[in-house]
Amino acid sequence: MAGATGHPLRAVGIFVHPRLPAASPLAREIARWLEERGVRVWETDSLDEGTVLPDLDSTDLLVTLGGDGSILRAAHHTAGHPPLILGVNLGRMGFLTEAEPDGWREVLERVWQGAYWVEERMMLRATVGTGDLPVRDALNDVVVGPGALGRVVHLEARVDGDLLTTYVADALIVATPTGSTAYALAAGGPIMPPQQRNILLVPVAPHLSLDRAVVLAEGVRVRVVVRGHSPASLIVDGEVVAELAPGETVEVGASPRVARFARVRERDYFYRTLMARLVPRR
Repeated sequence: MAGATGHPLRAVGIFVHPRLPAASPLAREIARWLEERGVRVWETDSLDEGTVLPDLDSTDLLVTLGGDGSILRAAHHTAGHPPLILGVNLGRMGFLTEAEPDGWREVLERVWQGAYWVEERMMLRATVGTGDLPVRDALNDVVVGPGALGRVVHLEARVDGDLLTTYVADALIVATPTGSTAYALAAGGPIMPPQQRNILLVPVAPHLSLDRAVVLAEGVRVRVVVRGHSPASLIVDGEVVAELAPGETVEVGASPRVARFARVRERDYFYRTLMARLVPRR
C-alpha cells in the first residue's frame, strides 16, 4: 500500500551495524550531511530486542546501514511509531533497502525535500499458547521448526479453527508477502508482490504430507499445534523466541501494525529489484 508524498525531515536516527566496518564512516558522512541541512541526528549500534531507541516518537526517519536483517530489526522497533525506514544496502541481497552506498546522497536529498512516498508492508503477529509470552510481530515470517533434538516436527495446522493438514517436515513457514522472497522462497514458495496482504504457508522438506505452498487470505487465523513427541522452536524473523513442548500452540494472524518505508523509486520498483537480485548478470 502506498501513501502520499511525505513532509521534510526534522529528526533522523541512524543504525550503525556494529559488525560491518563500512558502517561507521558512512554514518559519519550521512550525519554530517543531514546536520548541515538543519536535521537533528542520533545514532545507535543496537536494534536488539529490548533496546530502547532515543526520541523514537519525535523521529521522522530511521536509516539502517546494513542488510535486510537490519531492516527486519528496525521494523520491530518502528512499527506503531512515527519513523519511516530507509535502508542503505551494506549486505548481500538488499530486497528491502532503498539506496546503495554510492547513491545515498541522491536518495536522502529527495527524502529531505519531501519528494518521497510511503510504502506500507503487512506484518504478522504470533501468540504462543494462552498468551503468557509477549506477542511477536514479524515482517518476514514466523517459523515453527525443530527443537533441541533436531528432529522433524509434526505440526497440526488449522485455519480459522478448521483442520488444514498435519505436516511432518523440517519446519513450517508462515510468511508475509515480504517474506515470500526470503526463507519461503528458498523452500520453494511462490513470490508475492509486497502490496498484497496474504498469508503464505510453506512446509520445509515435508515427509509424506502436503508438499505445496498454500496462500491464505489476510484475515484468517492460523493455529499451529506441536504434535508427536519432539519439541519445536518458534522463530520470528530469524530469531528463536520460544521453545515449544508437544501440545503447545502458536497462533498467527495479520498484525495491526505495519512496517513503513520511505521510497523514492517508482511504485512498481519491486519487479525490477526482484530480477536484479535473483537473476545473475551475464
